[in-house]
Amino acid sequence: MGKKLFPWKAQIVFIITGAFIGLLVTAQLKSALPPSSYPYDKFQAQQELVKGYNDEQSLLKSKILNLRKQIEDKQKEAGETIQKNNLDVLSELKKEIGLESIKGGGIEMTIDDSMFAKRDSVKNPESLVNAADLRDIVNLLFSAQFNGVAINGHRVIASTPINSVGNTILVNNSNVLPPFVILGIGDSDLILQRLNDPKTLSDLRKRVKSQKIRFTFSGKDNLVLPIYNSDFQLKYIQSSNDSSK
Repeated sequence: MGKKLFPWKAQIVFIITGAFIGLLVTAQLKSALPPSSYPYDKFQAQQELVKGYNDEQSLLKSKILNLRKQIEDKQKEAGETIQKNNLDVLSELKKEIGLESIKGGGIEMTIDDSMFAKRDSVKNPESLVNAADLRDIVNLLFSAQFNGVAINGHRVIASTPINSVGNTILVNNSNVLPPFVILGIGDSDLILQRLNDPKTLSDLRKRVKSQKIRFTFSGKDNLVLPIYNSDFQLKYIQSSNDSSK
């Protein structure tokens, strides 16, 4: 039995039907896919921005901590410098008022009574070193900006009394006996120049020339002056309770 052939019209119907079914299947497959990847890309970009912001904040925090550390170090250095400067100033003030011993170069002077003088006798007062002689020498040293002066181991400061009771000489209210050794720390060249000037200590120089007293001096490299060990006399000070009197 031979094959039965479809009429051409039936073939056309089958072709159209198959094409329509194919279009339906294609449309259904396309509807199953996501419409776009844009939301995912936007989320990823936001995450990258947040990460970059966090990294930037971490870097800024690290810089801030580093700057704080530098500021603290500078403040500490400044505090130490200020403290050291204050201590240096305090030390200088203590040296000026004799509360610290000082060392340095300067001059050593020795002034003594006449070889034949006797302090228990008032027959030849010009043959004895008196308080005025010591005051003149001390004033000469301080006028030359000397840092410190001492007489027979007694530190001399601005308020130091150098007085005499009869033939007894008192320095800081302590009895001192000849020979009087005066130490001064300062510019030895300057003071030697002044001591070699005939106009300096003229009265003392006359008595030395007539051999009534003895006076020698020389520059020294290493001198040590003791701490001031007397009381501090405060003059012209009164309490507020006495101000009305």
